[in-house]
Amino acid sequence: MRKLIKIIRDNSLSIVLFTLFAICISAQSFAGWRVQNENLAAHGQASLGYWHYLSTGTFWEGLASNWQAAVLQLGSLIVLSSFLYQRGAPHSLDPRKPKNKQKQREKTWPLTWIYSNSLSLTFLLLFVLSFVLHALSGASAYNEERSLTGRSPISIMAFLFSAKFWSITLQTWQAEYLVIALYVVLTIFLRQENSPESKPVKARDETTGEANK
Repeated sequence: MRKLIKIIRDNSLSIVLFTLFAICISAQSFAGWRVQNENLAAHGQASLGYWHYLSTGTFWEGLASNWQAAVLQLGSLIVLSSFLYQRGAPHSLDPRKPKNKQKQREKTWPLTWIYSNSLSLTFLLLFVLSFVLHALSGASAYNEERSLTGRSPISIMAFLFSAKFWSITLQTWQAEYLVIALYVVLTIFLRQENSPESKPVKARDETTGEANK
């Protein structure tokens, strides 16, 4: 029992976050199912069963479009903060301090480079996968929508270059970039006691790169 309690305590942050994800995605699926059936009824179509709805492009487009935006947000912060600066932000390199550089004569092997950039590479992979899923499910959802009004389906490539696709995509991207920009700027002046995402409460506003200290 003590070992189980220790495991839960040591992993409580990820456990709570994944639990919240499960709750939200379950609630979203039920709400989306109700909305889809209301839309079908308005067009004189038969309603869908819940499990059938989970296989539709409409359901998966909603997930994929938000997933790719969230991955883009964190991935951008990880990559851009490796060479750009925001003085006073806890998650920025300090522009007044030189970066830690490996000896130029030391040969960097491919596996070493991959491991050194594994976090950004993983987020890049996640972004590509979620982008592709969004394109595929979005095309399916759009064709489901078109069928209700008697219009012919379009190809995935046509959907990828459509205003519909980019309207949804850029809508989520701009929101994510705004939030991460606000986060970076607000952490200069504001504090959250005991949070490793904040500078110490008594730290000066111009103190840079003091997260987790």
